[in-house]
Formats: sequence, structure tokens, C-alpha cells
Amino acid sequence: MFSFVKNFFILIIFLSITSCHEKDYNIFKDFIMKDQQTENLKKPNTLETDKITKDNTEKQAVNLEKKDKQADNLEKINSEKKKLDRIDKDEESKELKSDKNTSRVLEDLENQKKKILETQSQTNKIEEEAILNDRIKVGVMLPLSGENSEIGNLILNAIEMAVFQTQENKLEIHIKDTEAKPDRAKKVLSELINEGVKVIIGPLFSKSLAAIQSEATKNNINIFALTNNINLRNKGIWIFGVDPQAQTEKVLQYALEKGTKKIAALLPQNAYGLLLFDTITDFTQENLIKIEKIEFYDFSVESQRKTAQKISEGFKDYKIYLDKIEEQDNIEDNGNEVLFMKKPFDSVFIAAAGQSLTVLSSQLQYNNVDPKIVQYLGISSWEDSSIVNEPALEGGVFVTTSEVFQKKIKLIYKNSFGKEMPKIAMIAYDIVALLGSLNNSRSSFNIYDLVNDEGYIGLRGLFRLKKNGVVERAFQLKKIKNKKFTILKKANSQFSGL
Repeated sequence: MFSFVKNFFILIIFLSITSCHEKDYNIFKDFIMKDQQTENLKKPNTLETDKITKDNTEKQAVNLEKKDKQADNLEKINSEKKKLDRIDKDEESKELKSDKNTSRVLEDLENQKKKILETQSQTNKIEEEAILNDRIKVGVMLPLSGENSEIGNLILNAIEMAVFQTQENKLEIHIKDTEAKPDRAKKVLSELINEGVKVIIGPLFSKSLAAIQSEATKNNINIFALTNNINLRNKGIWIFGVDPQAQTEKVLQYALEKGTKKIAALLPQNAYGLLLFDTITDFTQENLIKIEKIEFYDFSVESQRKTAQKISEGFKDYKIYLDKIEEQDNIEDNGNEVLFMKKPFDSVFIAAAGQSLTVLSSQLQYNNVDPKIVQYLGISSWEDSSIVNEPALEGGVFVTTSEVFQKKIKLIYKNSFGKEMPKIAMIAYDIVALLGSLNNSRSSFNIYDLVNDEGYIGLRGLFRLKKNGVVERAFQLKKIKNKKFTILKKANSQFSGL
């Protein structure tokens, strides 16, 4: 019975298995085989083990092959990486080398640039030093403050204008105010010496020049003074003010040529007047002209009136004589002959300017010194438009310098500064132009290079320097005619004609 049941149970299982799906079969199979597999784990099966071993071996072989392939691939990758690294390193090396070379080139260029800049800087310094060395330091001593400040500043305007107009400006101007005081002139001279000045334009007045003359000579300072006191001239000290003695001689020469035998003179009561007195005395002695009368005046109108009256003595009687002569000529039969009377003098030299000239000349005429029969004579101080309306000066003759090149400069000056350019300012302008012509290429100059026979033509005409301090000029003669200045005789254009 037990056997039957057992066999029946087995059959049922078999039929169930066969009738099940594969999936179900597998489940049952797994269920049935579970114990067996467990047992097998406890007790290994040789065949299964061999199979597993074989499979494992194959798997291992495959894995080894894979590993080898992976290793090969890794090696290849590493090799490629190394190649790439080498390439990168080579590139980096090249770049570094290139950068290094570039940086070296740039560094070299920078160094060259620095050297060029340093060389250029040194060259500029040398050129600047050369320019500074070539510049002539010129002192200007003028009364820029005080009662004479107006004329001082007008002169300074002309100097600055001349410096500005100089094409190759070599002049370095050092301006000082003398205040027209001798003590102040001494002080500013010391300042100019300390500043390295070797040439001075000024001073304007003779007292200031006299105060600095010895110290300037001691320190080899060359002075182009604006005063006209030629007694102060010396080697290295030129008197640029128009020489009144030379002018006086020139106008007296004209009078001599016109037949003057006797002259009179009205002179200021000062050193200038005494200087002209000496000039007139010397000229008359050399040319056999008689000085009939000389009177000195001061700058008051009363003094000028009295002086003119005094020098006119004798002309009242001479006027009566002339009237009688004229009356006698108009009467056909006149038994009373008029006794001959000589004219007191043929010409009168008047050393004056402006209002003083107007007062003196009008008083002469008032006291019977008729300008129609007596030649009124003067020098460049007459060249003032304010005097042309004075009837007594009609026909008067005076000496002055040429003004050929004055018109344009005077116009520029007036437009720039709003005032007329004074004659003395023209002289200062000429001095600047003269100094600008010096050759100063050796960082020093020789002032005597300006001394030559041909001379120069400036705003005040032809002039030349002498080694003894004389400034020689060419003069022209002018005449007052119809209330205007007219040229009576032109100045020479060159000194060879003098």
C-alpha cells in the first residue's frame, strides 16, 4: 500500500511537471533541486567542479585577454598621452623658447630704446647747455620807478620789442630798476655782475653812469649807455645818446657855408650847456668865426625871457637902422645919408627843446631878432612836432639823424603800446639789434667784433662804433617850412662819403 501511494504521488508530480510551462517547471525544478544543490555545496561534484574550473579558466582567459587588450589600449593611450605630452612639452618648450626669445628681443629693444632716450636726453642737455652758453646775458639799467619812470618804461618797451623781433634770439635780458639814483645804480650793477651779465644797456642818465663806471671797467663789463654825455666815454663804455657836440659842429658848418661870420648862442645852465660852449668855442677858433654873444638860461620861463632879452641887445638899434634904409630907398631925393651899421650876429644857436625852445625863440623875435635876417640853428632836440607852430622858428635849420626805417617800427610800437616811440627808445632798439648780430658760437663773445669801418644802419640812421667809446653817426639837415619839417640835406648812406 505504501508503495502504491508512493508511486501514485510520483506520477502526479511527473504529470504536473510535464503539463506546466517552462517557467513553472523551472520553479519546481529549482525547488526540487534546492536540497540537492545544497548538498552539492557540501560535497563537491568533480565534473561540475571541472566544468566550473573550465568555465572559470575560459572566463579568466577572456578576462586576461580583455585585460591585455585593456593594458594594450591603456599602453597605447599612455603612449599617445606621452606623445601628446611630449608634443605639448615640445610646444611649451618652443613657446617658452619663443617667449624667451621674444622677451629677449623685447628686452633688447627696450634697452636700445633706453639707450636712445638716454643719448637723446644727453644730446638735449648738451644742446640746451650749448644754447645757454651761446646766449648773451644782457643787463638793462633803466629808471622804471620814480619821477623818470615813464621814459624808462617807454625805453624798456622798445628793448622787449626788439628782442621779440630778433630772428635768432641770443639775448637773455636781465632788467633792473635804477630809479635814476646813482647809489641804486651801484647796487643793481653788483646784482648783474653776480648774474653773469657782461653787457649792459643803460643807464639813462650820466650821474648813474658815472657812479658805476669804475666798477664796470674793473669787472670787464661792457656798457652801451643811453646818455649823450660823451665825457664819460671810454674803452668798453660807449655813449649811444646822439652826440650833441657832433651835431653842433654839423649845424655850425652849415652856417659857415652860408656866410656866417658872427654867431650867438643860448645854452642851458648845466654841464650839457658847458659841453656845447666848449664845442662852439673850438669850432669858431678853427674856422675863424667870431662868437659875438653866449648866454646861459635855466628852466624857468622868467629866466628864459630875460636871457633872450639880454642876447638881443643891439637888435633894437639895428631894426631902426634897417627901417631908415628902407625909408631912404623910398625917397628919391634925400640929402641925409644913413650911417652904416653892422648886424649884431648872423646866426643864433639855440640849445633847447619843447617849451623852452618855444619861449626862447618867441622872445628873441619879440626883441627884434628877426628870423628872416638871422638864421636860427638847432640840433635834434628840435625835432618835436609841438614847435612847428611857433612863427619865430619858421625857416629854422637843425641837425638830426636819418629816419629811413622808422615809419614801420614806430607804427608797430604805437599799436603795441598805445604811445609814440621816443627817439631815445629808438636808440635802445638799435642796440638790441646790434647785440643780436654778435657771433656767440664759442660760448663767449668779443664785443670789439662790433667795431668796423662800414658801420650799421638803424632807426637813428647810419652809425659805427669806435674802440674809444665813440659812437659816430651820419646826420641830415632839416628845415622848418610852412609849419612842417622838411629835409634840407640828406644824410650820407655810408661813412666812406664822410
